[in-house]
Amino acid sequence: MSFTFDENANILWVDFLANGVRLANEQEQVKLLENAVQVGITHLVIDAKVPFGQTTYPSKYGYHVSSWSDGRFAMWKDRDFLQELVSKAKNYDLKVLANVDVFSEGTTETRDGLAYDKQDWQVTFYNDAVANESNAAEYTDADTIFVNPIHPEVVEHELNIIKEVCTYELDGVVIDRCRYPNIYGDFSELSRQAFETYIDRKVENFPEDIFTINDDKSIKFGELFPKWAEFRANNIKTFVKQARAIVKEHFPLFADYVGSWYPLYYSEGVNWGSETYHPDLEWTGDTYHVSGMAEQLDFLMTGCYYYDVTRDEAKETGKPAYWYSVEGAADISLEAINGATPFVASLFLKQYKDDPEQFRRAIQMCKEKSAGVMLFDTVYVEEYGWWNILKEELNK
Repeated sequence: MSFTFDENANILWVDFLANGVRLANEQEQVKLLENAVQVGITHLVIDAKVPFGQTTYPSKYGYHVSSWSDGRFAMWKDRDFLQELVSKAKNYDLKVLANVDVFSEGTTETRDGLAYDKQDWQVTFYNDAVANESNAAEYTDADTIFVNPIHPEVVEHELNIIKEVCTYELDGVVIDRCRYPNIYGDFSELSRQAFETYIDRKVENFPEDIFTINDDKSIKFGELFPKWAEFRANNIKTFVKQARAIVKEHFPLFADYVGSWYPLYYSEGVNWGSETYHPDLEWTGDTYHVSGMAEQLDFLMTGCYYYDVTRDEAKETGKPAYWYSVEGAADISLEAINGATPFVASLFLKQYKDDPEQFRRAIQMCKEKSAGVMLFDTVYVEEYGWWNILKEELNK
């Protein structure tokens, strides 16, 4: 694969939900772009579709962010956030990528989103008791409604959104939440039939042959769990290949964001490692590597979302494993990706609130270990007044 990714990237994420109200002021948009360029940001990631399914641009297929029932983004009515930032960014030396949150289509908080119109799209959980469980590390997805990644109408919808986004003048597209919500979904009849086709046999006890839930909510893997993990990861890989084909007709860059906690990523149902990587984990089988999807990406951002920077710090603070640190997370990312594509270590800035020195150390570790750094999110740079730190650290 030929890479078109410059391997010293300083990527700043602009999350619409966190920044949308402030950036409704066009002077704030200009200020953001000027600050980004001045401190050495090379790439901006701008939300085109948010984690609850709404689009920041007018879409033929989904609801606009201004349609939110509680009016939180009413100031964006008849406006196009994506276009406003893309057109202004042309005046600056910045690469712009649009982010699409893929398989998340609603919020239980306000009961907004396409998932309420299309209830048969929604993920079917293992049982009602675990429907709201979440182990996404950056923040809970408990009020996010996920849809089934193999439902044909879901796939068509998400690819249509990506096609729309590709009409903008961008440098590439990023996908996020291109995954299952957690280990408990999807257990629909559609997924059962697809899984039985995948393994070429009937599942006698569904879902117990895959896993059971102990009284303490821990999971006991069943005989079929390794195949189930591979099946789910292959479903995501299939979609990623389809999305890539669309994006690459238009732009040089197609990327993904995932969490770095590979040994636990059976929960999200994604194998973001290389096809050449053979993990030796309790839940993987001999053929799990075939579901690896790193080869489909021009670069991959993994969330090294930990306060501890070094492996030693994680050990000293009693963390369960070395990869509960920025350094360890980067190491396990490098191991799993196995050279298939450039990887950018990513930071969740909120974890360093009131500790700018630790933030500096985290940036330095990302830059040392990976092809740059991704900073999530702009709102914390503003809130903590950290533009000066970025200017010092990104230009070393």
